[in-house]
Amino acid sequence: MLTEISVENVALIEEATLELSPGLNVISGETGAGKTLLATALQMLLGARSRSETVRAGAKRATVEGTFVLPDVTRSSVLEEALGDLAEEVEADDGLVLRRTLTEDGRSRCYVGGVTVPVRALASLGERMVSYHSQREQTRLTEPAEQLAILDDFLDEGAIEAKEEREALWHAVERDRRELEEITASSEARLREIDFLRFQVSELEAADYSAQELTDLTRERDRLRNVTDLLQSTAAAAGALSSDEGVGAIDAVARSVSELERAARYDETLSVLLGRLGGLSAELEDVLYELRSYVDELEADPNRLEVVEDRIAALRALERKYGDDVEGYLQDARARLKRMENLDEETAGLEARIQEGERRLVELAATISNGRERAAEILSTKVQENLAHLNLEKTTFRAELVPNAPGPSGVERVEFVIRPNPGEPELPVRRYASGGELSRIMLAIRLAQERVEPGATYVFDEVDAGIGGETATAVGAKLRELGERNQVLTITHLPQIASEAGTHVVVSKEEAGGRTITRIRRVEGEERRRELARMLSGRIDEASLAHASELLVGGR
Repeated sequence: MLTEISVENVALIEEATLELSPGLNVISGETGAGKTLLATALQMLLGARSRSETVRAGAKRATVEGTFVLPDVTRSSVLEEALGDLAEEVEADDGLVLRRTLTEDGRSRCYVGGVTVPVRALASLGERMVSYHSQREQTRLTEPAEQLAILDDFLDEGAIEAKEEREALWHAVERDRRELEEITASSEARLREIDFLRFQVSELEAADYSAQELTDLTRERDRLRNVTDLLQSTAAAAGALSSDEGVGAIDAVARSVSELERAARYDETLSVLLGRLGGLSAELEDVLYELRSYVDELEADPNRLEVVEDRIAALRALERKYGDDVEGYLQDARARLKRMENLDEETAGLEARIQEGERRLVELAATISNGRERAAEILSTKVQENLAHLNLEKTTFRAELVPNAPGPSGVERVEFVIRPNPGEPELPVRRYASGGELSRIMLAIRLAQERVEPGATYVFDEVDAGIGGETATAVGAKLRELGERNQVLTITHLPQIASEAGTHVVVSKEEAGGRTITRIRRVEGEERRRELARMLSGRIDEASLAHASELLVGGR
């Protein structure tokens, strides 16, 4: 359940905080006041794609923050499934706080319980906590993919497992088919490829390429090319350590040791320094020894330089031909050659695997089809019952299974069909339903569904378009009924629906400081009655106020 949402610098909303209650919450306001901005802010909070235009002009960033209360029984599983390992860092005992910021240059940051998360994690969490429905979503009810997804929400456990297995197996069989097609190309092409691979493997094995050898040779080449400078510099370094004249660093340290030994006889605290000088003297002697050995071994060798440069050139040529990872290329070429040379065995294995996969796909499809037949009966019955309570008691609804080309999810599609009145033809929803009917059909379906978590929030963004009168009263009653199970937040222009709400919020637009801003406030008592009167007639007078009072008495 969403208990509070705070919005800052989202379009026309400069700053607003909205406290929500369990049950039915209604948002109303004049056309153009910015009612849908709240829905936009909520979608942004739940991970929807947001553009920099969402940020209020002149502001650096837009911020939306919401507090959700999750049932104890589902809190851990919801967080773990949405956030993975990050769930352990999130505190949600006193309410789960979601926060998202969007800068003027389009950069977004998302937080759950103070922990930074990727936007996809926010979206995943939002799907579990909020079921969002809008006028745009009504048209989705006419799409085959959406209808099938709705039907599959009613599958039993066995059919769900069969569907998941079939989807994975379908893709595996398709991969095997593509692989079989590739390796069973014309025999002439395969022979050419085998010959080519054999040549490459032979060339690379004969060349005996080694990246480490190339590194070592490059270092040796640089030394051979600069042998004169190396001799001069290392000889000078050795001379600086010790010389025949006794002016080197080692000689100086030795004199220092001698003097300190004499002084230490009178002050034993100098023994520490004396020890350190002794260690330094030994280290310098060791360095001098290695330098002199290096100088003795260093000599110009034009013949060796030529050999090294020829080998480097040969290795570089292999890199230009086969890429930087020559050793990896050789390993891959050997594997491909082995595979091509054992083609018959691999082909037989693929054919057997494909045959077994196709057999299993047929079995799974039958299980899914049977499950969908049962699901279609359940969905049709539940939707039919809900339609009767939405002033569509003469309308019949049916989820019809239609054979379809085999695919990952089965061998059928679903078509939602209705008969608005007795004696009229039964036609698909996409070809028949009016806007008002589609709104109610969608609501009837959503009321039948049980795919959101207990305690989640339903959001209806002006899905009551095209209805009024008794129908609006029926829809309001049904939304209130839904609010008894789950929190409901609806944006509406119908007073019949607004009167059923336990919490009523009004959105208005006004000018302040030369700028247009959107105000959001919760109304109660007389203020709420006046808002209902405005919604009824567009003006507030005795007649509309009296009618508003009747609605409130008949509503909540």
